[in-house]
Amino acid sequence: MGRSKRSFDRIVSLYKYKDLFFRTTKVPILKDIGKLIMPPESMTLTYIPVYENLELPEGTVAPLSVIEHFIREASDHLVLRKCPCRTGNDCKDFDVELGCTFLGPAVRDVDPEVGRMVTMDEALEHLHRATESGLVSCIGKFKGDALALGVKDHTKLMTICHCCPCCCITTSMPYASREARDILKKLEGVNVEITDECNGCQKCVKFCVFEQMSVVDGKAVVGEECKGCGRCAMVCKRGAVKITIDNPSYVEQCIERIGALVDVC
Repeated sequence: MGRSKRSFDRIVSLYKYKDLFFRTTKVPILKDIGKLIMPPESMTLTYIPVYENLELPEGTVAPLSVIEHFIREASDHLVLRKCPCRTGNDCKDFDVELGCTFLGPAVRDVDPEVGRMVTMDEALEHLHRATESGLVSCIGKFKGDALALGVKDHTKLMTICHCCPCCCITTSMPYASREARDILKKLEGVNVEITDECNGCQKCVKFCVFEQMSVVDGKAVVGEECKGCGRCAMVCKRGAVKITIDNPSYVEQCIERIGALVDVC
């Protein structure tokens, strides 16, 4: 059994302790140790909204093109055989076999029992299947994934999580320190607005995994740490949540930010 296989099994078995792990980022001594192992400035993750009524600047491409860009650029592609979060949480709503995608030369270190090497076209197909299944993808660099998978060079490993409500980041990040939460960067130019159609039903409050929605005087209010994932708009039956992107260069800027921290070639 390879090192990455042992690490993967350990992560799944310890899933129930994930909230405690994130809480440690608020404990001074543990936080300092964690920053030495995984410096926050060396990591970035961004949710890519796939809300069908997303309003884009004229002539720009859809946000999913950010992920497609890196998939096309990568030298190597690997898909986890199972999602550790959905496996650990015994998820019944989404397919556990829609595992994370990892890009870059570092994936060659991953145990074949943990993930399967795929072609560029297969990685693109996996992304679109996950999106069509209702999963929200998150892309970037997270050193914790490299440690879990046992890869040698974390600078050559890009993470693409296909997240459901079971996701370790979305369920546990609210327990983390502000510094740790800020690893999640909103896509450049994304705005979430509440229209007059809102009746204060609180459905968006329930579905906001980052606890950034509240109802004040009968109308939803968006918090300052909103990550722009689009889940609130997806669940609002009244169409009262409006998601727009007002930055025509958002794709290029996101690619530049993420690409500066990880080399997928």
